[in-house]
Amino acid sequence: MFTVLDFETTGLDYNKEQVIEIAAKRLNDKLEVVDSFYTMVALNEGKTLTPFISELTGITAKDLKRGMPEGEAMELLKRFIGDSIVVAQFASFDLSFLSKVLKPKKYICTRSLSRLINPTEKAGLADLVERYGVKLDGHHRAMNDVDATIEVFKIMKDIADERELEYMNVIVDSSERPLRYLPLYVNVVFM
Repeated sequence: MFTVLDFETTGLDYNKEQVIEIAAKRLNDKLEVVDSFYTMVALNEGKTLTPFISELTGITAKDLKRGMPEGEAMELLKRFIGDSIVVAQFASFDLSFLSKVLKPKKYICTRSLSRLINPTEKAGLADLVERYGVKLDGHHRAMNDVDATIEVFKIMKDIADERELEYMNVIVDSSERPLRYLPLYVNVVFM
């Protein structure tokens, strides 16, 4: 089983910022969606949403008033994930926030997978959906990003498996976007 997840957050530093939106879908071994999880997350006491994040995501502080507390949301996500393989577009980022409640033993970074397949090509989600002809409406909304990540993951997993590439727990580090967090059991590849 796989769990494809995405967080929208108040910023990049998992030590200072918080999750504001969570989306996840569980896939079976045939990569078919079998379950989903979604929630908005209320802002923690004293935390504000910057105009930049609101502009990027379309999420407002008013939207988050009906969200659940971050700790509760993350515990529910932890239960949803269970012992499945976590898949995320930029796993180092998402796993940094997830690490507050869960440090998965197995994970796949689709950004890193893309770099292993096409080392000279850009590996952002917008780049991948364009390259592989996948639809992405509302980029930087968690469920939209999860849906697009699932589709590019299916395509790239087939390519990587055919080429016999090792990608489980592989995170590609680069000077263009240095890693801020290293998950457990990581195999870092510098490109």
